[in-house]
Amino acid sequence: MSNMRDNELIYWNAFAGVGGFGPQSFKKLLAFFGDLETAWKAGREELIGTGIGEKKVENLLSERGKISPEKFFEDVLKEQIEIITINSAVYSPRLKEIPSAPAVLYGRGDLKILNNKSLAVVGSRKFTSYGERSTQSLCRDLVRAGLTITSGLALGIDAIAHRATLEAGGKTIAVLGTGIDDATIYPRENFNLAKNIIESGGALLTEYPPKTPSLKQNFPARNRIMAGLSLGTLVIEAAEGSGSLITAGYALEFDREVLAVPGDIFSPQSTGANALIKNGAKLVQSANDILEELNVKTSGRQTLLFEEQKNYDPKTSEEKILWKILSHEPLHIDRISKMTKLDAAAVNGTLSLMEVEGAVKNVGGQNYIKL
Repeated sequence: MSNMRDNELIYWNAFAGVGGFGPQSFKKLLAFFGDLETAWKAGREELIGTGIGEKKVENLLSERGKISPEKFFEDVLKEQIEIITINSAVYSPRLKEIPSAPAVLYGRGDLKILNNKSLAVVGSRKFTSYGERSTQSLCRDLVRAGLTITSGLALGIDAIAHRATLEAGGKTIAVLGTGIDDATIYPRENFNLAKNIIESGGALLTEYPPKTPSLKQNFPARNRIMAGLSLGTLVIEAAEGSGSLITAGYALEFDREVLAVPGDIFSPQSTGANALIKNGAKLVQSANDILEELNVKTSGRQTLLFEEQKNYDPKTSEEKILWKILSHEPLHIDRISKMTKLDAAAVNGTLSLMEVEGAVKNVGGQNYIKL
């Protein structure tokens, strides 16, 4: 990186630290001053002459005294964070199209993937086993079809989407509503996941400078970046008023596809996704539905999300009975025992053998499903 380039980046970063400067403001400053260092050091009258608006000028004058541009720049580099301006080669052309495209982004990892074909996968922090399995299955198939998965590193469906993508050997982008320096990555429970994303050739992205803490108002703003980067947004489980619906709203606003997995009508976690489908979002039953909607060509047959993946052949009479009553809905071992009239020890032993065979799965708390 040449010094000239560094020097310009120092001031892009400084203006980002003040906040409130979008692509249009930067355009006006550059057109008026020729470079951002001159703009940073300019007086009130000159700044007002740029046409960026009095409010921005006052904010800049009161904030810039608190920032040493050189030190602020060093702090970013120390964290192995790259500064991406709207003029950078790695800045996503898709993101550039949105009216509220951030002028400055911060990234870690392989930033070339910001140009990949990607799908935003979002959902509830409180998820059901159905939501978890839908996310895992769909992300696995989408990765095989060559898509990059974008999500928000939140607890719940977001984290499941990132993990499922990594397990399938895919690339994933996590867009954060906080700084992406090690000390600030949020939520802390997903710190190791964030590190795994970087190590696996994925990327972390934010519009917030290092050390920006978790502030409530930053998360809806972060959702527009997820929607803007992606060809479409897939909502897996979302209660009414969920943040996932904000992302879907942005996708609609930016003329991107909105897709949703239908959910149980009795589950509050499905209200949001079902309402989206009612209002015209694409109903998703398989990765194929998504690839068709996004117009992504793929090779090979995609498995249907809900079709039987295995034709298991029960080996004993007990296995036959259990295989018949098990489904994709979790059943507790006591309930299984009651329904089959088999004693608990026989049910337990048979289920353990079937789990080794890969026919059933204990999804936690002795609840079993058919695979």
